[in-house]
Amino acid sequence: MFTKTERMGKMIKYLKLLIQVNSGHSSKAFFLVSVTMIGFVLLLIVGFVLVWEVVTYGTIKTDLMGLSAFVGSIASLFVTAGVTKAIGERGEHNNNLNKEEKENG
Repeated sequence: MFTKTERMGKMIKYLKLLIQVNSGHSSKAFFLVSVTMIGFVLLLIVGFVLVWEVVTYGTIKTDLMGLSAFVGSIASLFVTAGVTKAIGERGEHNNNLNKEEKENG
C-alpha cells in the first residue's frame, strides 16, 4: 500500500492536473461526480433518519418543510453541477468545430 505522504502527493498531482488546460482531466466532470456522490450520501442520510424515526416512534416528528428545503438545496447543487458541465461542453464543442473548419477550409 501507499504511505500517507505518497497518497497526499498523488492527490496534489491530480488536483494540479484538474487545473491545467488540455490535460485530459476535466474539472467540470470532477465537480459533477463529487457533487453527485456527496448529494447521494446526504439524501441517503435523510432517508435513513426518516425510516429510523418511523420504526422507533411509529410516526414522523421531523419538520418536513425544513426537510423539503434541504432536499431542494441538494437538488439545486445537482442542477448547478450539470449546467456547469453542459455549458462547458457546449463551448468545447463549438471550439472544436471552428478548429476543424479552419483546418479544412
